[in-house]
Amino acid sequence: MSFRQNSRYSNIAISLLAMILAAGIFFMPSYGAELNPYDETVRILERWTASHWGQDCFVWVVRYPEELAGPWAESEALRSGMSEAEQERFRASFVSELKLDTSETFLVSVYSFGARPVNLSPVRDNVSLLASSGERIKPVRYDSSLDSPQAGVVQGLVFFPKQTNKDYVIAIKGMGRTERIFSFAPPEAPPVPAKKPEVVVVNLPKRKPRKKPEPVQEYVPPPPPAIPPRPITPIFREESSDMAGFVRSVRERGGNTSRDTAPRTAPPASQPPRQANTGNAYASRESVLRRFLNFWANNAPGEMYDMLSENSKKMISRENFTKEVMKANDMRAGLKGDYRIDWIGEERAKVIVTHKTLVFRSVSTRTLGVTREGSAWRIVW
Repeated sequence: MSFRQNSRYSNIAISLLAMILAAGIFFMPSYGAELNPYDETVRILERWTASHWGQDCFVWVVRYPEELAGPWAESEALRSGMSEAEQERFRASFVSELKLDTSETFLVSVYSFGARPVNLSPVRDNVSLLASSGERIKPVRYDSSLDSPQAGVVQGLVFFPKQTNKDYVIAIKGMGRTERIFSFAPPEAPPVPAKKPEVVVVNLPKRKPRKKPEPVQEYVPPPPPAIPPRPITPIFREESSDMAGFVRSVRERGGNTSRDTAPRTAPPASQPPRQANTGNAYASRESVLRRFLNFWANNAPGEMYDMLSENSKKMISRENFTKEVMKANDMRAGLKGDYRIDWIGEERAKVIVTHKTLVFRSVSTRTLGVTREGSAWRIVW
């Protein structure tokens, strides 16, 4: 049964193939040292990532375990400056929208580089979970984009029923003549303490004292010949040989010491002075929208509400507006970085923010209205 997610996680695009090729991204952390949230996120994903080459394709599968939510939320909080309450809401939203508490969630990525695209349709029959008991379990839902892969990279989420025993594998048909099995690495074993090295003492013979070398007279080069000072060019003009003559010549010329002695003419009175283009409605509405987004990034819902249109204020109270803004933590975090505004007509704009961290790249969008009330632009929520 295919479905189309309406959350921001439906557009998750993890470039794991590039991360495999990029040096320094995947690494094994040293034992005994406390992991930061970014390292812990990579460690968990390494544990639950498997890949196989197929016929003219490369396929990798990543499981999102529930233990990933904590370090992932902490990483995002450190990057965007969330409070503890916002971090907890972000973690709960991550678990809820990816259904980590009720499903076994996988991201299946197919990179097709052959003449024909890889065909996994129907995914319900070609992608399955093999339990340790031998039972073959079909997905309960999946992203419909996997049913019609195109050339290049195609990615989609696949959900299986929650399993108590995590000792399972993922089986995928359609990559070649045989079914390919994606098994995941076992949990990391604790390190074996190294034996204390033995200390070996070696007695060396005493070294004979070296004779003191005779002092060598240091060579002192002769001083360089004196260079005569460069003559200074006089600053007075030819007609005057002293300061008094120079001042007198300036006074005779009317105090103008520049070479250009021609009088400067004022512009004609009929020509109006140049003014800034303050009547540009497009620039005005964009500056109002960016000011509204700046208040959002700085967590100022009161100032945001004051910028709403009268109809928007009738539709939503200040209290409910504040609650709705506080829930959109991912949007506020993205506005602290780079974002893009795409205008749809004259009074609607789509705001697109991109979330980037060490592992994930996701996109959030919000469409806002901008309407003219009197001589000012107002935001339509």
